[in-house]
Amino acid sequence: MVGRGRVGTLAAALVGALFTLACASDLVLVDGRYVQRKYGLSFAEPGTPPWRRVDVDDTLAAWERPGGARITVQAECHRKPPSPQVQARSLLIGVEPKALRQSGPVAVGPWPGWSQELDVGEPQRPLHLKTVTLVAEDCTVDFLLLAGDDFEASIPGFDAWWQSFEKSSAPAEAAS
Repeated sequence: MVGRGRVGTLAAALVGALFTLACASDLVLVDGRYVQRKYGLSFAEPGTPPWRRVDVDDTLAAWERPGGARITVQAECHRKPPSPQVQARSLLIGVEPKALRQSGPVAVGPWPGWSQELDVGEPQRPLHLKTVTLVAEDCTVDFLLLAGDDFEASIPGFDAWWQSFEKSSAPAEAAS
């Protein structure tokens, strides 16, 4: 089993490499959904297995679970994003070593996206990374799961979480 410290260290390194642009975060929990009012973004509170909210620099929000898995979400708004596939591939710039397991198109409602699963890190003790990039109007939203031995067990909850994404057409600018 990969230790929590190793997942946390690699997670911090990946987050630093993957997320250089931060969305202004006025994230609030309202009726079981996290709402980022400025850009009209929202997603459900992560469910089973139990996730604990943690602070990770340059993310909109992050959680971890007792087995060491970590999930994060980041958003960049107010620019014309490239295709979800191009945006998703850019997340991996500088992440080495990596081995692609699978990738392909996904969507949440009208918002197109791209998902990819990879093995990252040392071959003898790999970590696993799943990213989902959604393009919603002028926002790109990236959901990430990073885990060791608990990767497969974490995927159903992660998938339910990113699939809960919504973007309202009229964000509440008053919340700035």
